[in-house]
Amino acid sequence: MSLRHVIVQLPDRPGSLGQVTTLLGRLGVDIRQMRVLSRDGTVATDEFTVSVPGVVIDRSLPGLLEEIQGVRVLEMWAVDAPSEIAGAIV
Repeated sequence: MSLRHVIVQLPDRPGSLGQVTTLLGRLGVDIRQMRVLSRDGTVATDEFTVSVPGVVIDRSLPGLLEEIQGVRVLEMWAVDAPSEIAGAIV
């Protein structure tokens, strides 16, 4: 399993975050941390730290997330060490 930070932009409406987290769960992706970076009533930007179960899911995750209407992956990068997660908690 590999750790990744993913920043996602999604519609700021009920159910949008649920669609993202449901897809992650169905793919076997473990959400380690999630936080809302911003929201303006139209669009929300959320950051996830996730554990991805394999190379195929890792490579295809941005495209799979973007199949959800209105969802856009802004960034995805590897987390070098679990200590980065602890350092990100404020």
